[in-house]
Amino acid sequence: MSLMKNGTIIKGIGGLYSVYSDGDIYICKPRGIFRRNQQKPMIGDSVKLAELDFVTNTAVIEEILPRKNSLIRPAVANVDRIVFVVAAAAPAPDLMLLDKMLAAAVHKDIFTVLAINKCDQNEKAAAKLAEEYKAAVNAVIILSAAENCGIDELKGLLEYGVSVLAGQSGVGKSSIINRLLEEHTMDTGELTRKLERGKHTTRHSEMFALANGGLIIDSPGFSLFEITEILPEDLQNVYPELYNNKGVCRFPNCSHTGEPDCFVAELVSEKLFGEGRYVRYKSIYRDLKEKEKSRYK
Repeated sequence: MSLMKNGTIIKGIGGLYSVYSDGDIYICKPRGIFRRNQQKPMIGDSVKLAELDFVTNTAVIEEILPRKNSLIRPAVANVDRIVFVVAAAAPAPDLMLLDKMLAAAVHKDIFTVLAINKCDQNEKAAAKLAEEYKAAVNAVIILSAAENCGIDELKGLLEYGVSVLAGQSGVGKSSIINRLLEEHTMDTGELTRKLERGKHTTRHSEMFALANGGLIIDSPGFSLFEITEILPEDLQNVYPELYNNKGVCRFPNCSHTGEPDCFVAELVSEKLFGEGRYVRYKSIYRDLKEKEKSRYK
């Protein structure tokens, strides 16, 4: 029987995967059976390697081991936490995108961190955003990669396991990675002034090892995200502001979208549930309801 090794996929480009195993990196092709079974290897996957060539450091991905979780966007597996990066200034935070990503992460029971970058450009906006989301995530960090401020606090949260940075283009994910790695290893882009959008400096997801033992994945920026695995009646179960106060509402089957005497109005008035976030909750609920109806037509 040929030698086999276990490893972790840290990068994938053009059908070839870089797999880290016992201090070495192997360039690997997956078996054809994965394509036939419509199973695609993902960054973060634990895999078994076969046909190892120790001269060329190549191998074949023989098996993808069971995943504890996986995400479609960013396409990663086996993550312990997601760091959602937004900018305090430009590009303007897409909060609908953020809320949808948060819902998907909570649905999969993944630890959530909101990193508000570029606080040096607009401190008031950063503070306001932190206030709105303090009850929605496990941790909020206000930072500036440009000024190396708040990086140590973020690094402290990433000491173990696998973390993935996700968010829009241009919010500074690659700059944050550079600070975390304490060296300039990645290209960074400047914002296009006219559109206030970031150039896609990260074109593929890639995993890096931090000095403190954690692993971190940088992912390409994106602007579209749809919730696909949550039923409308279960949406409230992925909003901490709601499920942490679940027993307060007088209606056991309340959708919290405007029913008379619903407790959410009180949560909003007491600033325990951000008004803007509640408006987006109702919008997402309506979208899920429409998708549910269309499935049965």
